Amino acid sequence: MNDVVKSGSGTRHWLIFKEFVRIHRKELVKTYLFVPIGVLLTLCILYGVDRLIKNVIKIVFPASVAVMLVNLMIMCLLSWWRRSYAEWYVKIIDVPLSWSLRWMNLFFTPAFVTLILSQWISLREAMLIVAVFVLGYLATFIFLGYFTVLCQKVFGGRKFLSIFVRQEELENGMEMGSSFAPKRRTSCIYQRRGSADSNISTESSETDSDRQSSVRSRADQGFTALSDIASNEGIVQCHEQAKMKEEADAMEGLPEQHIGSDFEMIESPLLRPSKLRVPQRSLFGGKPSTTVTSDEQASPVICQRAITRQVSSHIDHLFSINMWYNHLHHVLYGLGFVASIFSYYFSWYVMPFQLFTAIITFMFIVSAPLVPNPKYKKFLHPVICSVALTWLVLLISVMIKHQKISYFPSELRDYKTGRTYLKLFDSSSYGGHEWPGAGDVFTSCMDVAIVGLSMPMYTYRHDLRKHCLSMLPPIFLLCAASLILYPLICYHIGISKEMAIGFTGRSITLALGTPTIENLNGSVTIMAVTTVVSGIVGVLTGGSLLDLMRIPESDYVTRGLTLGCNCGAIATAYLLGVDRRAAAISTLSFVLFGAFMVILSAVDKIKIFVQSLVQL
Repeated sequence: MNDVVKSGSGTRHWLIFKEFVRIHRKELVKTYLFVPIGVLLTLCILYGVDRLIKNVIKIVFPASVAVMLVNLMIMCLLSWWRRSYAEWYVKIIDVPLSWSLRWMNLFFTPAFVTLILSQWISLREAMLIVAVFVLGYLATFIFLGYFTVLCQKVFGGRKFLSIFVRQEELENGMEMGSSFAPKRRTSCIYQRRGSADSNISTESSETDSDRQSSVRSRADQGFTALSDIASNEGIVQCHEQAKMKEEADAMEGLPEQHIGSDFEMIESPLLRPSKLRVPQRSLFGGKPSTTVTSDEQASPVICQRAITRQVSSHIDHLFSINMWYNHLHHVLYGLGFVASIFSYYFSWYVMPFQLFTAIITFMFIVSAPLVPNPKYKKFLHPVICSVALTWLVLLISVMIKHQKISYFPSELRDYKTGRTYLKLFDSSSYGGHEWPGAGDVFTSCMDVAIVGLSMPMYTYRHDLRKHCLSMLPPIFLLCAASLILYPLICYHIGISKEMAIGFTGRSITLALGTPTIENLNGSVTIMAVTTVVSGIVGVLTGGSLLDLMRIPESDYVTRGLTLGCNCGAIATAYLLGVDRRAAAISTLSFVLFGAFMVILSAVDKIKIFVQSLVQL
């Protein structure tokens, strides 16, 4: 530590980077080696299943949804047979699947980037689309809310509700967290590194902290504050806190007035000149030792300054390591973006530049504190904002390279050529001159994310078993209403045939809505736009509408199912910060609803019936 401080600036940064790699080597290997290998293996499995379904079984069904259902079945059977096997299996598949779930919003962007290329519609048709969207949103909301309450009364589901257990007492719900659940600061100290990336139930820090002595609690609070200061993005790094906790354990033998974090030692007025105890080790290693000084040897002022200097260097060092941890991916993708600029201007293949542009703009919208107030930030969804910024960057690049705006639509066509991993070896249709675009890469990764949706379903399988009689009837009826009413009403009021079918997927999450509408030969563009807008509107108005309908806060089943089926994954992310019990039900609801819609749309007779409603 002292060698790092005394060395030059360049050497110091290199040594800090080496220590960062040493501390987080396991996570780096997992992120940059195991995740790509896992994603490629998943795509290979999906390709094989797709060939099996089309060439052997000879039906039209998305391979991603089939693998999702099979994966869920395997996890449930292993859990029923032997729990240890299920944990081992989930630990392996969680590596690529959790990554895909965390980046799922980015995989939604291709449908919006190519929105400019869609057929223009008249003002009358646009107003009809808005009217159908608003009325359909409200009607679905009211139907799901009241019908779910009725099902709970009929089947006895409301006996699970409790007006005495408040959300604050439940630590915001769910002891069994999902991979995309946000980390909690109070629990990171007692969790293993990477527990937030596992769908197996994590250890609860609440019970452990209650068992600790008051001395341990005071020390932990101090070290938590230290780590919060060092964390650049407010994310507590559990690895560093685990080491700090070891130091707190070693300091339990000190007198009470000297116990606590380094900040407490600095600011404590009880430092005695006769016997001043100073821990003589770094926060990053070594065994603690205690130095006892006398009145003649040292003064408390000098010791306080020494301690202050030591703690300050510790903070700088910890801050630098956390900076590398929080921003390494920004650095790597930034370097990739710079390199892709040269490939864009000096070659004909635009995919690398468009790919890194979409990633960089998305990360900028997500990470940059442009609108720090959550009240206003929820209006700016990352998908919509990053797509607008992507358009701007691509337009400027086209004007610099070609100096004609007419090249902009043609390069957007290269953004999504349709040559995904399923058609990568289809030389007869594409040949060697048409390569995959950035949108095709994201679409391929979206199939991995669809398989990843089996993870939250497995995590909340007990909730499904407990509330299935209350949840399945509303979901089945909503499937029937979406397949029949939306195409029928939209077509007869003057909306085009493809858009009328596209409205069928209005309330399906985009990951499952895309294969549904593709099976029905509808407009994926109108489905993508209405789905994302439904999620944003659900975040803004969902709570107020449920209160207006007098759905109690304790009825997390009704609240979760209503927002999940009507507003998809975006509303589920909102519920994670409000009531995680409702978020669990919401996750189950939108995955089940989307899976049922995909299955129904793959049935030939149902497909022909829906198309006949719009005379397609």
